[in-house]
Amino acid sequence: MEFRHLRYFLAVADALHFTKAAAGLAVSQPALSAQIKQLEQEVGVPLFDRVGRSVQLTRAGVIFRDHARRALREMELAQVAIAEEEGLQRGTLTIGVVQTVNAYLIPEIVGRFSSLHPQVTLKLDELSGPDIEEGVRSGVLDLGIGFVPAGSDQIEAQPLFEEDFVLVASRRHRFAARRHVPFASLADEPLVLLPAIFCTRRLLNVSFEQAGIVPKVAVEMNSIEGILATVKTSKLATVLPRLSLGLEGGNGLRGIPLRHPTPRRGLGLLWKKRGHRSGAARALADQVRLVVTKRWRQKSGLL
Repeated sequence: MEFRHLRYFLAVADALHFTKAAAGLAVSQPALSAQIKQLEQEVGVPLFDRVGRSVQLTRAGVIFRDHARRALREMELAQVAIAEEEGLQRGTLTIGVVQTVNAYLIPEIVGRFSSLHPQVTLKLDELSGPDIEEGVRSGVLDLGIGFVPAGSDQIEAQPLFEEDFVLVASRRHRFAARRHVPFASLADEPLVLLPAIFCTRRLLNVSFEQAGIVPKVAVEMNSIEGILATVKTSKLATVLPRLSLGLEGGNGLRGIPLRHPTPRRGLGLLWKKRGHRSGAARALADQVRLVVTKRWRQKSGLL
């Protein structure tokens, strides 16, 4: 069994489609199918159920997938360890990032890190807060940029910043000229919100309860970019972290402070407690802190 087989297997397991997996791997579909068949022969059981164009993991495939992920992850960790010995000249670093940070801060962070360490491969996954914590705890992620305080005592959190949630609306909206809006005023306001599977929405739901109102949810969308685009071209509003306005540069949108209560969340670096912190992960964390400090100094008019 070769590590190539594991990568091919995981590509099909994630896509559940041979043609799509082959395209992502830049190999032909027949070649991919042949490699998977070789792997199944070596394992001794089918890993996929093939019904027409549909592909599903067998029970053995589900078990094998988890072990395959761990095996490839161990290889990546070995590469990082070797890279440390060679002065961060190569290796792979896997980071989990929440949605707003990924869109607004990560491009500059990646640019700075890649300029300093061009041979280190970065893998950035946009994940929910709980998924980031689970990835850090299990060792699938080297580092997380997520919500603090962490929900697990197996995670060590290093706070980066806190930010308020604001009412985001177009400049045509009836609240656009307000300096601030009482949270209770949103009782009859049609809103575009993230679904309840997101930590951001659950935090907002607590604020709705504190204000004694039930939100009038007109639309639920799982993309902040999509929410902002909808708000920009409609009479609907949303409630998002102020950082989200960086996705649009505030163009055509206003972030109006909320009062009584003012929802607030903290973000930080998440590490596995007592886990190994590679030189590459520490170097990336340094760039995260530098970019965050720079942005907040700009926001405060210090730069």
